[in-house]
Amino acid sequence: MLFLSHRSCWEIVANGADQYGAVFEDDVVFGAGAGSLLASDRWVPRDADVIKLETHFAKVRVGRKEVALDDGFSLARLYGLHAGAAGYVISRSAAQRLLRRTMHLRGEVDFVLFHPGFMTCSLNRIYQIMPALCAQHHFVSGRERFPSLVRRPGRRPKPFLDRIVGEAVRTFAYLRNQSLTGTKKIEAVAFSGSEVDGKPVHGAFIYGQPEHGHLNKAAGIPIQRKNSSTAR
Repeated sequence: MLFLSHRSCWEIVANGADQYGAVFEDDVVFGAGAGSLLASDRWVPRDADVIKLETHFAKVRVGRKEVALDDGFSLARLYGLHAGAAGYVISRSAAQRLLRRTMHLRGEVDFVLFHPGFMTCSLNRIYQIMPALCAQHHFVSGRERFPSLVRRPGRRPKPFLDRIVGEAVRTFAYLRNQSLTGTKKIEAVAFSGSEVDGKPVHGAFIYGQPEHGHLNKAAGIPIQRKNSSTAR
């Protein structure tokens, strides 16, 4: 199950010595500049619990204040739902909390991470990188060149009580993060994919942050990328 795969990655981060890890799903495509940005941790805010690296090409609410990074990238607080969990940075402490809070929870991992109606999301300080470093392969390849036309499968309506609880949690998140003002809605997070080769990565893998301050591939997790060999 996809959810269990993510939990396995959280366990690696939670039990490791690194302060941060980056988790990517199968079929993720990296955009221009992803490699150079992930080669260092200097851009990671010290208060970040989760940083979403992906775009789902949908409307999303972010903070008005942006922090400029190198190579034209920037970071903004993420306040609204941004579906997808194909690429994100997670802190060790956030991974530990998620493991505790999802021991008996199963569901869509992107909602657990990025839906403010879930307490697992609302208690975290979440950032969005812009433009996005990665996107799912089906959004940027072949005939699906217009991801705004792609829709998530329909869901059954939630029971009334669940909707009330979800709204209460969402309001709590806004109050906790002082985000009732100072936000803006954007049509979509852009993708830095102008130089992408269009080929998906095969196999999930993690980047960790060793104490010397660089983000390196974790051993034992397969990765296949353009102009690189497979790490064993």
